[in-house]
Amino acid sequence: PFYGHENAARLCARFITHLIACPEYPPSSSGSTVKLPYFITYALHRTKLHASVTFAALVLLQRLKARFPTARGSSGHRLFVSAFMIASKVICDDTYSNKSWSIVAQSMFQLREINQMEREMCQYLDWELNVDPVTLQEFEAMIRKDFAGPGPYPTYILPSPSK
Repeated sequence: PFYGHENAARLCARFITHLIACPEYPPSSSGSTVKLPYFITYALHRTKLHASVTFAALVLLQRLKARFPTARGSSGHRLFVSAFMIASKVICDDTYSNKSWSIVAQSMFQLREINQMEREMCQYLDWELNVDPVTLQEFEAMIRKDFAGPGPYPTYILPSPSK
C-alpha cells in the first residue's frame, strides 16, 4: 500500500501531525477516511517528484507554523497537498496543473478548493516560497533523524528567508 514510499510518507505524517497538532484522519466533511500517511504515499507515488520537493513542502509548513505559532490544523491532508503543490511549482520547471493536483489529492478537494488552498497558503507565507538549498539539506537530515521513530519529537526554529 506504500508503493515504496513508506518511510517518507510516515516521516511526513509524523512531522505534520506533530507540528500542526492535526489528526491523521481527514475531517468527516471530506467524505474520505484515508489516513495521512496513505494520502501522502499516494501523492508521492502519483507525482514521482524528487524528495527535495517533499522536504521543501515540510519547510513551508514549518514557516507557516512559525508565522502562526498557535495555529492548529483540522486537516493535515489539506496542508500537505497545498505545501507539496507550491513546493513543486517553485522547484520544478514543468509541473502539474491544479486540476491534476485535485487527482493527486484523490478527489478529496475540488478544483476550486485546490485553487483557494494555493492562494491562501501563498498569502499566509507572505509569498516567501523559495527554500535555500543548504537550509533544505540540513532540514531534511534533521527530519530523517528526529522523526524516524515513535517520538518524542523536537520543535524546530528555522532561519527566516531573506527577502
